[in-house]
Amino acid sequence: MSQNRDGEVIVACHALEAEINHLQETTGIVRRVIWVDRGLHNFPDQLKAAIQEAFDSIEDAHTVLMGYGNCGNALQGVTTGDFTAIIPNVDDCISILLGSKAARQEYSAEHAAFFLTEGWMDADHSIVQEYNYSVNKYGQEMADNITSMIYAHYRTMAYLDTGLYDIEALMDTTRHLCEVCEMKQIIEPVSIEYVEHLLTGPWDNDRFLHVAPHSKIPRFG
Repeated sequence: MSQNRDGEVIVACHALEAEINHLQETTGIVRRVIWVDRGLHNFPDQLKAAIQEAFDSIEDAHTVLMGYGNCGNALQGVTTGDFTAIIPNVDDCISILLGSKAARQEYSAEHAAFFLTEGWMDADHSIVQEYNYSVNKYGQEMADNITSMIYAHYRTMAYLDTGLYDIEALMDTTRHLCEVCEMKQIIEPVSIEYVEHLLTGPWDNDRFLHVAPHSKIPRFG
């Protein structure tokens, strides 16, 4: 049976849309969701402004659950309204899917990985869109040279598999780009437990930042 929690609102990045929608359906806990454009991650000031706009639009809520880490410090300085904001205490959404910032750092150090999900591929300015733009503007050879230089320090493309989308199709879409950049393709199964913890609670202080009403979000993650 569905549980409507009218006093709670989710503000989240479209990059976590599949996971959040899945959990709302499977847990039966239904809340209003304000989605923020995933493409804004490349523009932290614009992302900050969009999140502040979302906060300012919220009325009659006592709790806002954030489907974000502190992506590029974009949340720092955003001011809450008449509600407490509950935020995963990690640096970004990739760390949410990997379970922690430490897990991401350990994996990155071992694999020199560029992380990818279907949610990130659907964003404006995705890695494939940027590559195709370079091909159209500079031609294939120069685009390949530019792209391989940009991603020279990555050795692998790590596809985070939540089980909620076609991972093989995602690999096919990016296979040529990986060949250009000499990146090995790796499927990494991940859990959506952190996202579920956010949606169901309780929100312990070890994993979640609690920001009081009418307060600025501090630097974290």
